[in-house]
Amino acid sequence: MPPGRALDQWTSVTDLSYLLKHLIGGVLASAALLAFLRKVSGASDEPRTKRRRTMFACATALAMAILFFAKLQPYETPSILADPVARYAFLAYTLLFLGYLTASLLGGMRLCWRWGHNSSGPALSWGLRIVGMGLAAGVAYAVVRATTITTRIHGDGLFPGAMDDYISTALLMAALVLIVAGTSLPMLSLLHSWRTKRHALLRLRPLWRDLTQVTPSVRLHAPRSVVTEHLNPLNVHDRLYRRGVEIRDAALALNNYASPALRKRAQQHAEAHGLFGTQAAIAAEACWLATARHAKLRGAAPGSSVEHRPAGGGRDLHSEISALTQLSDAYHSDLVRDFTDAEDRLMEPLA
Repeated sequence: MPPGRALDQWTSVTDLSYLLKHLIGGVLASAALLAFLRKVSGASDEPRTKRRRTMFACATALAMAILFFAKLQPYETPSILADPVARYAFLAYTLLFLGYLTASLLGGMRLCWRWGHNSSGPALSWGLRIVGMGLAAGVAYAVVRATTITTRIHGDGLFPGAMDDYISTALLMAALVLIVAGTSLPMLSLLHSWRTKRHALLRLRPLWRDLTQVTPSVRLHAPRSVVTEHLNPLNVHDRLYRRGVEIRDAALALNNYASPALRKRAQQHAEAHGLFGTQAAIAAEACWLATARHAKLRGAAPGSSVEHRPAGGGRDLHSEISALTQLSDAYHSDLVRDFTDAEDRLMEPLA
């Protein structure tokens, strides 16, 4: 037995599922979709406007319920048209529902058209445009359905046979598919951003672990295990931001363990391996950071204060993490290992 028919029999209310389908799948869903579009598009929403939309939705739902229980009982939907009074109540009920649906969809189309050109990223922009196309298909569905019901009340319908039902169903399915596809695009973009940040977080862990091991005071929290790090999907953005800060703080703490002479040798070492410009500067920074870490582990005393200028970085998280990732790759390269081994051999006679 279909769930709708089971509900009707359980409540002893004929076609109650028909009313609930329109109230939940129509009025509530369209109101929720409009609120969602306003949220993701960044449109401002005054409290008075929000209350007005809520009252409009509630008034529509109340009027539909009154018409349903006052005039559309105890008829089943196919037999309503045989009663002269009930069929006009059914027409009013249908036009009220479709009118609210059309108004909501048109409001959503305006939002999509306005904010689709001013959104923060291509995924959101195209997502809103696709949703707008789906809403336009929904408006077309509502218009065709309203015309079909009206013409059936007074005659044989707009199209011959069941053609109007096929057209309405096709428009409704197109609307649903486009709306689902459009609303999924921003979520896919967020998922891609999350995956990118999580990859960077895990990729920077070895560098972070090495540097903060000798400068534990820069850590905000106690280190977590590798398994916990991999399995925890929460707060990836904040954790990545904090990891970048702690790496930079650790480098600053190790700064006085790297003399100007050491930095010069590191720069010459990088250039001797064919690097130049920013690549050479990043490799040189990785060289003296690794050497400074070894010096602190040996218990060496810090030298005089040296100005610390990171080889790369930027004002936003993306450019900063990009620079730190390059630093991490250089830090774990053979070039840096060769440099630190040579520096350690120079320090052995002094130990």
